[in-house]
Amino acid sequence: MTYKLFTDSSADLPLEVIEKYKITVVPLSVRFSEEEYFDLTPKEFYDKLELSETLPITSQVTPESFMNAFKKELDQGNKIICVTIGSNASGTFQSAGIAKEALETEDITLIDSNSLCLGTGMIVIKIGKMLEKGEVLEAILGMVNFHTNNRIEHLFCVDTLKYLKKGGRIKASKAVIAEVLNIKPVLVVEDALTVPFGKVRGRNKVISYYVDHIKNTIDYEKSDLVIVGHSQDRPFADKMVEALKRDVGYNGEIIIGEIGAIIGTHAGPGVLAVFYVKK
Repeated sequence: MTYKLFTDSSADLPLEVIEKYKITVVPLSVRFSEEEYFDLTPKEFYDKLELSETLPITSQVTPESFMNAFKKELDQGNKIICVTIGSNASGTFQSAGIAKEALETEDITLIDSNSLCLGTGMIVIKIGKMLEKGEVLEAILGMVNFHTNNRIEHLFCVDTLKYLKKGGRIKASKAVIAEVLNIKPVLVVEDALTVPFGKVRGRNKVISYYVDHIKNTIDYEKSDLVIVGHSQDRPFADKMVEALKRDVGYNGEIIIGEIGAIIGTHAGPGVLAVFYVKK
């Protein structure tokens, strides 16, 4: 019996990763005014975000969507491992649980990533690698339990406060001061929720700030994969990759991914993010 790997679209996995590990991605929806979308590319999303007077609304995957996707694989005699966005951030994990219960099967293993964005994606990728090697479920769950215990560092630096202000996440007066002083907030994630961590004066100092933090916190032994995320600024992500190799001394695998709607709705374009296993 073969295991099939599932996740939701908040994991922001690159297409080549999805294809390599044959991952089924069940989409969350994004609503701009009266129009609802399930398959926007990152570029299409940010183009619409720029033109929209109000912030879009993202919605969790429905139980019905999971049921339909799961049933296709179960009917072929396959088992399923499904990794979702952290349950503190979305009801998507709960929806997957409702779907499993309705299908009355024990052939579905559900995993709450306790992460966001490409942090969830990192867990999915590591499961994909283990399945490819023929690892048993017990070993996979051991890896998952380690990573979901807040061991994946999520670093996000926001380039513009426009969308945080529009969504009421920051007071207008504070946003004005930060913009005048060219301050870029840095956020981390704890139990799948973003929390303020620091600030950088000017975009040109973001990478050096990240390098200092990563060198002090990365678990070199357990970080066999680092993911760099960006929202519509691939050249900046490429510079971060160079810094990881040159300044952090990281020699493992590095993947670049595009940040989608779940983070992008409030953070906007220009975000630089790094995901790795911390001490």
